[in-house]
Amino acid sequence: MAETPLRRLRSCALAIFCGKPEEITIIATELGARDKISGTAVDGVDNGHIFHVGKMEFVGGKKLGFYVTSSLRQGLVPFAIATGALISVLRPRFAIHAGVCAGNKKQG
Repeated sequence: MAETPLRRLRSCALAIFCGKPEEITIIATELGARDKISGTAVDGVDNGHIFHVGKMEFVGGKKLGFYVTSSLRQGLVPFAIATGALISVLRPRFAIHAGVCAGNKKQG
């Protein structure tokens, strides 16, 4: 029996969340993520999400499964909400937020 997309994503220990959708491809390419999963195929996940899935291999043969995705809307609050929802559903052990910045106009 084939592994479901939800199970496959949950088997990944590392989640990388990008601030912008166009950053997904850059990071996924650099890390060698070759497979894609659409959010439409994953129960409990917003349909607009795209996941690039791969494995990193370390010295000694250890492997770490990961996926790269992004928030669907720009801004710190939408990013935090979307990322929190994905973490709740997909339950990664580790999470990296890439390309997310916060600024304060008053302080320059």
